[in-house]
Amino acid sequence: MRFDDAYFGLLGVAVGLAGLLAVARGVGLAIPDPQSTLAVVSVSGTFLLWRGIVLLSAGVFYFQGATEGLANPAMQARVFMASVMVWIVAGADLLGRLLGAVPGDSEVWVAGSGEVLAAMGPPYSPAVLAAPFALAALAYRSREGSP
Repeated sequence: MRFDDAYFGLLGVAVGLAGLLAVARGVGLAIPDPQSTLAVVSVSGTFLLWRGIVLLSAGVFYFQGATEGLANPAMQARVFMASVMVWIVAGADLLGRLLGAVPGDSEVWVAGSGEVLAAMGPPYSPAVLAAPFALAALAYRSREGSP
């Protein structure tokens, strides 16, 4: 087993469990208490069910790519696709936080630096925490045109 197989296998398990938790919370199960957060992680917000489904799918893709071997270019593409899915969910979450910092007043269209910093602080969604770890999949980008 190669190092990258183990890395993406563990990442797949972590992302898949976070997605499963988000799906459970999205359908109304209070697992754990809806008001609780774990250190810097919070599984809450709008469209929680859909974000959970995407993260669960990404976790399955990571795990499948790792178990079938990342020496296969098709599995490398699957891992890269899972990373893109995580980045999209994380980017949407960060954009929602940034836009949520803007006050709702009709005369104010720009948030101050204090409001932006407060909105971008913890707790974070699991996708935001997984996004930097998913950057390792950039090693599998297309190598067409390379000698």
